[in-house]
Amino acid sequence: MRFIIVTQTFPPRIGGMQNVMESLAKKLSLVNETIVLPDHAIPKNHSILKTKINFHFSNFPKIIRGIVKKLKLKKILLPDDIIICDSWKSLSAIPLCKNKIIILAHGQEYLSKKKYYKIKKALKRINKIICNSNYTKGLILKNYNIKETDLCFVPPTYSIDKNSNNYKKIIKKKDYVDLVTISRLEDRKGYLNVLDTLGFLVKKNILKNFKWKIFGEGPLKEKLDYKIKKLNLSQHVMLLGKILNKEKLKVLKDADLFVMPSYRVKNSIEGFGISYIEAAKFGVPSISGVDGGVVDAVINNKTGWNTNPLNIKQLESTLITAINNHKKREEYGYNAKKYFHNNFTGNKAFEKFLKIIMS
Repeated sequence: MRFIIVTQTFPPRIGGMQNVMESLAKKLSLVNETIVLPDHAIPKNHSILKTKINFHFSNFPKIIRGIVKKLKLKKILLPDDIIICDSWKSLSAIPLCKNKIIILAHGQEYLSKKKYYKIKKALKRINKIICNSNYTKGLILKNYNIKETDLCFVPPTYSIDKNSNNYKKIIKKKDYVDLVTISRLEDRKGYLNVLDTLGFLVKKNILKNFKWKIFGEGPLKEKLDYKIKKLNLSQHVMLLGKILNKEKLKVLKDADLFVMPSYRVKNSIEGFGISYIEAAKFGVPSISGVDGGVVDAVINNKTGWNTNPLNIKQLESTLITAINNHKKREEYGYNAKKYFHNNFTGNKAFEKFLKIIMS
């Protein structure tokens, strides 16, 4: 028995799904022989090529890539191989077979009405769907004729190591509350709403001194920069661009609060919110939104605050409490770290994943 991973998302390309597929491939290769069929070649000096994973590359134009993958897979497929796809889209590269087929589901792809019938047809072939949140699971259950027993929730935290001993929070006196955001900068993350609210609260002199460090790139960057200056928040809010992983760990270690109150914009939504879990690992509570799968990652009034950024009064109340109430942040941060260790370590997520695909 082997694991065959068919994926359109894989390193060296960068992104959340690329991290998920890389982590799964590495962990599966330590259990049994693992073959990955990515959409592209991988540079010879890339560290992933030093692992036990076997690769079959399909570096062809997109229009024929799926056909090439299908032909390659047909040649190598054995009857007891387990096929794992990064999403329903990769099912088109699977030849007709009786093998067990597992797909990952991320959330927003199941909001598309245009692709409804394509997805419905594709899902007839699968044995199990591994959902990244209970929201995603409920979305599929509601809109597609899938048995609930074929839907499983596993948090996509396979890459998050539980060991944070090397990054213990250093208790040092700061004359400000350290707010941090690490994400793609786009409308649905709620940052413009937060800026408007902070501008109002600072003007009213309601908040303790704070600094909000925003890391990331994206289409919203210019708007954010303009609004920061317009609201006279330059002393409080900083746009700091891209961040490397080592720097990210240090930033999270020193943070007091993680801020990302996302909301749904058309068919774009937070399927889970792995950033909240990365913060929780270091005992940092989060301000999240209320839409999508974020409620699995952040428990309201326990590990952080689930807040609708479109509700001005609610957002005001949350920011005042989260910034001004040190004891509440400490309590929620402690709970967040405990919640991470109990539910979201990479090994725990992978054990759950493996049990499902082997059953």
